[in-house]
Amino acid sequence: MRDIYKINDNWIFRRDGKAPEKVTIPHCYNAVDGQDGSKIYRGSVTYERNIEIKSEDLKRTVFLEVGAASLSSKVFINDRFCHELRCGFSLFRVDITKFLTPGSNTIRIEVSNAVDNTIYPAMADFSFYGGIYRDVNVIIDDCLHFEEVDKGLDGIYVYPRVAGVDGELSADVFVKRENGYAGDVTCELEVIDRTNREVVASAAAVTADSYAKLATRISKVTLWDGVKGPFLYDVVFKLYDNSGNLCDSRTIATGFRTIEYSPEKGLLLNGRSYKLHGVAKHQDFGGLGNAITEKELQTDLKLILEMGANSVRCSHYQHCDRWYELCDEAGLLVWAEIPVISSVPQKAEADENAMKHMELLVDQVRNHPSVYCYGVQNEVCMVSKNEYTFDLVGRLSKKAAELDNTRLVAQANEYTTEDDSPIHKFTDILGYNLYYGWYYGKIEDLQPRLDSVHKANPDKPLILTEYGVDTNPRFHSNEPKASDYSEEYQLLFSENAINAVESRDFMAGAYVWNMFDFGSAGRDEGGEKGKNQKGLVTIDRQIKKDAYYLYKAHWSQEGFIYIAGRRYVNRPGDRTDITVISNVKELTLKVNGEVMENKPVTSAMTVFENVTIKPGENEIIAYSDELSDRILINSVKEPDPSYICEKKTQSDIAINWFESLDPETMEKAAETESDPDGFTFDDTICDIFANSEAKAVFIKYLRPVTEGSRFDEGSPITVNTLLGFVKALNIPEALLAACERELNKVKK
Repeated sequence: MRDIYKINDNWIFRRDGKAPEKVTIPHCYNAVDGQDGSKIYRGSVTYERNIEIKSEDLKRTVFLEVGAASLSSKVFINDRFCHELRCGFSLFRVDITKFLTPGSNTIRIEVSNAVDNTIYPAMADFSFYGGIYRDVNVIIDDCLHFEEVDKGLDGIYVYPRVAGVDGELSADVFVKRENGYAGDVTCELEVIDRTNREVVASAAAVTADSYAKLATRISKVTLWDGVKGPFLYDVVFKLYDNSGNLCDSRTIATGFRTIEYSPEKGLLLNGRSYKLHGVAKHQDFGGLGNAITEKELQTDLKLILEMGANSVRCSHYQHCDRWYELCDEAGLLVWAEIPVISSVPQKAEADENAMKHMELLVDQVRNHPSVYCYGVQNEVCMVSKNEYTFDLVGRLSKKAAELDNTRLVAQANEYTTEDDSPIHKFTDILGYNLYYGWYYGKIEDLQPRLDSVHKANPDKPLILTEYGVDTNPRFHSNEPKASDYSEEYQLLFSENAINAVESRDFMAGAYVWNMFDFGSAGRDEGGEKGKNQKGLVTIDRQIKKDAYYLYKAHWSQEGFIYIAGRRYVNRPGDRTDITVISNVKELTLKVNGEVMENKPVTSAMTVFENVTIKPGENEIIAYSDELSDRILINSVKEPDPSYICEKKTQSDIAINWFESLDPETMEKAAETESDPDGFTFDDTICDIFANSEAKAVFIKYLRPVTEGSRFDEGSPITVNTLLGFVKALNIPEALLAACERELNKVKK
């Protein structure tokens, strides 16, 4: 039978320039610099430890299992290379038997998060953490076992299907024969009702090959029905040799459900309309980077379920298998995706890497009933909107459907992607990430855009896959507006988006960006460095921002009352608005012990306007029957400056671009024809910086850009695209022209 040994402790971690240290896995070497705004380390490290192997172990088969190592890893056993994976979010196993000897053996894993534009993600707005950040195990199998490599996590693919009131379950079972084992083997399955532990169906097959097909039927099957009824069956698979000895056993949880789409009713779960009340989620956690454990997973799950969400977008890569298990058990529908995001490097090696990500994602999550779709790209048209990109998305979509035709294929585009873009034709689901009222336009521009996208694609499920605003709970305003980073503006923005989705039957749903603040090493805005603050909860999970309760009021059935603005303590003047978020029928407001007003609740936010407050401290209570909430606020004479996000002025970003350069000479330079063999602004940053001469020219003219916290010399975007991102720097046109002329003199 299979033996599994966790080997998370006693690893020696080495990084250039630092003394070796003993660490425990999960481990992330960017837990600090990936979140605090300092320069994130992007490079190679090593993890090393010894394991004891007995002589009898070598008569069996020994696998090393690594839950994930980011962004790429190489495994050496006793200094002999045995495996490499350049997909940093997927589990891998490797047969290490032939590399081992009785006694002590050394495992060394070289891990790198170095800049490499042949590995996805090539560019993204989140920290590229490095480390072995999921469990490491040694697995020892007998000579007859279920396949451990490249056939799912258990060597079994299950296919649950609803057939009227019954359930039909089939399974592809892959058997591995080691050490010359031959002869018939028997595969059995039992379907067990989790509630009463009764066996409700069974099947068996005998095979002399490495594959068996099993099928059975469950009478009057209980459906997996989302958060209100996430019913699961345990399917127990057993493998016997030709003498009847049990050689291996696996248990896989499964659920029976149907997913459809109707333009009139939206997404249908088991035949009924099921609007996706979704949250997007990164896997990192404050102070830990991506080296999270069961404790952090349970914390996140509790916060998501308390808010009333029914779906999670696992952004922007494969998450740990335990998270998908928890979603199975909680009834959360999951959008699972690969890290093809923002930019397509347009290199064959990068394409192969994207395909590998796709293969591993599907192979490793396909047995989870919570997973309803596979995402193949996120915002790739932002940087590389061309036929090459369209072709890659088409091939990824085809690959996903070939690997698993029981799920939908999805994509998420940004707002510049045209409503009728040819990229839409490749996937079943269309997602749009729209930030009207934050990065562009006005809040109310969202509604007509959703309508226009649907009009151009009337038969495809449409999901608002991202929407949100950066919010620092320290900042507040009586007159909230875009870019003030206040809790009050996040409320206004969120309420508009929620109503826009709910009022449109054709919308399959939406995913708020983001459930939690997350590490984004290059960011410096909204009073915080190294973080994207679009979360409804802070990165340490300690503060639920006011908007968290707005979603709870819309989505949760649990009655509650919450007074917003509790961190907006010092309020100027003798009158203020009190906003109460709730899902009760009626509210009463009491100020300093005196009942001020009673109001029926007609929306998630009830505003009591121009409430009189006295100088100094005031007690505010909102209540209804047995539910209540209380805050304390102060009436002050002047606005509290600590509530205002300090904006950078033009003088803060004014730069002497012409230092050591002659602007007059540049102005008078004659126009010359471009050399097709020389570099231009149509070349990528990574290609320019790979050439030392071209790099020197670029830095000479654009040093203030290259010294910026978010500049990445390995970026696959073109110079022209980069310049579009840094318009606020107001780089003189004459300097740009001179830079490109000199750059063009350098041969590629």
